[in-house]
Amino acid sequence: MNELQQFDQWGRDSQLYADFVDNAQRLLAEDREFQTARDEWQAFFTTSHGDIFGSLPLDNPVDDLFIDSLYYDFVVDQLIEFAEQSFEFTLVNQEPRVNTETLSFSFQALHERVLATDTLTDTFATALSKDDLRNADTEFLRSLYETVFPREIRLALGEYYTPRGVAELAVDAMEVADMASASFLDPGCGSGVFTAVCIDRKIAAMEATHEPDEILSSVTASVFGMDLNPVAVKSTKLNYLLTLLPVIEEADAETVEIPVFLTDALKLTRDEPMTVDGTAFEPSVTHLVGNPPWITWGRLSEDVKSQWRETYVDQLDLLPHDGAVSRLGHGNDDIAVPYIWVCVHHYLQENGQASFVLKRDIMKGPAGKLLRTLTVADRPLDVSHIHDFNKLQPFGDQVGANAAVYTLSADTEPTFPIDTTSWTADSAVTDFATTGAIRETLRARETTIVPLDEDDSTSAWIRADAERGALGDCDQEIRHGVKDDAQDVFSIDREQLDTLEPDHVYPYIKSKHVVKYGLFGHELRLVPIRKANEDNEDELRSNSPKTYQYLADRREQLEDRASSWLEQGPFYNVFGLGDYTWADYKVVWCRLGFKPNFAVVSTVEDDDLGEKMVVPGDHYMFIGTDCEEEAHFLCALLNSAIYQRSLKDIASEGKASLSKSVVSQLELPAWHETEESLRLAELSMEAHDIVPAYTDTSKRSYNKTTIEELEPVQAEIDRTVEEMLSAGTLFPEVGQRTLSTF
Repeated sequence: MNELQQFDQWGRDSQLYADFVDNAQRLLAEDREFQTARDEWQAFFTTSHGDIFGSLPLDNPVDDLFIDSLYYDFVVDQLIEFAEQSFEFTLVNQEPRVNTETLSFSFQALHERVLATDTLTDTFATALSKDDLRNADTEFLRSLYETVFPREIRLALGEYYTPRGVAELAVDAMEVADMASASFLDPGCGSGVFTAVCIDRKIAAMEATHEPDEILSSVTASVFGMDLNPVAVKSTKLNYLLTLLPVIEEADAETVEIPVFLTDALKLTRDEPMTVDGTAFEPSVTHLVGNPPWITWGRLSEDVKSQWRETYVDQLDLLPHDGAVSRLGHGNDDIAVPYIWVCVHHYLQENGQASFVLKRDIMKGPAGKLLRTLTVADRPLDVSHIHDFNKLQPFGDQVGANAAVYTLSADTEPTFPIDTTSWTADSAVTDFATTGAIRETLRARETTIVPLDEDDSTSAWIRADAERGALGDCDQEIRHGVKDDAQDVFSIDREQLDTLEPDHVYPYIKSKHVVKYGLFGHELRLVPIRKANEDNEDELRSNSPKTYQYLADRREQLEDRASSWLEQGPFYNVFGLGDYTWADYKVVWCRLGFKPNFAVVSTVEDDDLGEKMVVPGDHYMFIGTDCEEEAHFLCALLNSAIYQRSLKDIASEGKASLSKSVVSQLELPAWHETEESLRLAELSMEAHDIVPAYTDTSKRSYNKTTIEELEPVQAEIDRTVEEMLSAGTLFPEVGQRTLSTF
């Protein structure tokens, strides 16, 4: 099929769009009926999506988004009506609300009041031919949508429209045995690409054995869509229709009803009765497909979060974490996996299958633990296949996270290993438009996925061919750097030093400052207490009056900080601060992104402060110790090749790639003074002596530098660590352990 190219005549830069917007804005200013429809639409969106309008970078977000939605619906309406005229049938449920009565007003009635419909129909009829509709693929609608709605709006709605090739992989991965009798539901159908693929697969399976009217009846009785966005519902209806056009034409159908519903698949924000042909309807399907919304818990309204808690959290056991992390939205995870769990619960028949596009990070991080439980209430799930796109970007630059397709079988006990297709790029050219294009531009490697802990499926999932030698028990306490939530107050310029006592100003390291075995500079930070919640206000006022006055002048700003961790202690309280912060030596690393550069810090000689203790910042994790040899021993382990490979295997690619939960999966033993451990400490000290000679340059230049004298030191570290792991001498207190690899 060919992409319909005419959408650029109707996009945001078209004269049609400009005329429509001008007239709609005039009506919103003058016409009460139009204003009432806008108000109802706003209330609908606020109930369904939370108050997204306040976060949009628009001067008048409610009116702008309403008019854009109305315009997009108008263009889709014209395409549907042109199809009806060209192929001589009637779509009986063209309006998004028809099968649920979700909204009281008609989009079509509003269109007619904005512009003269007859004139616009002539415009579309002139631009299109019958063959254009026959040959149109589903991608043109995605392009049109993205030209009408700014990226910020699409992200606020959690809408990441899936390339057809990815949808094809997801549907085909289910290996449907009897496509003719199979039924499908996409509970968040977006532009309708998954429903279009399901329809294509059903037509292909039935066209040699069934009459066109039988195929039409089978498809409309077995391929369903739902969405909370009227625009998405209308998009899916058009894509559904375009995919069915050859069958409609052959069947000589007079009327068609498309089973796509404007409703909340989760039944949280609304639960209107659904109907088909006037009869009550509740989908129950053999297959679930789709790309669920990637919206974080933090962006949901308090009302919606409350409904989640009351309706599903206990019923479906949606909180697999223990202790302090056992709370809704731990780490501000997104709702995609709980969304799937609820849809499996409501709609998937016994022994059914599901195939969804999700973040690939859920194989490893805390956000994916719910999926890795492989249980929906009392229903077991088996992951039968994963398409892993690694660092490829099937969604383009609109989504920062990387994706994978997870295919599951319900009511089947989980088994490992999981068959996995790992996709990587052969060249800079990648194409996700079809499975054929994917196979032509990408390289597939068949592998398997297993749990890191073979006795616990909820542990991180890693490739079975991954290196596991450095994974094990962490006997070290990993700490978080200082967090004060007031950069403007606590970050100190050198020009300010004359107005403060130096006692509470320290060298402070941020994400840009640490390289492997060394520091790349530092900044200055005011740290007015020695540990979190310390009541030292009288002491500070007495011994450091200029510092106290500086903070008092900014008291309102400090008291406005949002974090509940800062509600105790003095008004200038900070957290991530304790005796460990002042340990003589600290092994530090940046927890954000995957930057596995570990270094030992102690004191630095600052031009203005003299020699002072380095304080790790908010982006840092560290292990504190008063033993220099222990710090360097741990640093050598963490910078060794085998530990670096293991980190790469278990670290996610999200925001906190090297968090405490990740690094604590490594073997980091308590300090034991042995010949090998002392040698590793000596090698790390030697490396720390080498690196500073190369940091008198830009960070970019340094990153391109090969330090030849460091290479033999690193090679000996790598060799020594691997020998210690193999011989079990890394853990002398427990005897022999062997290097464990798959």
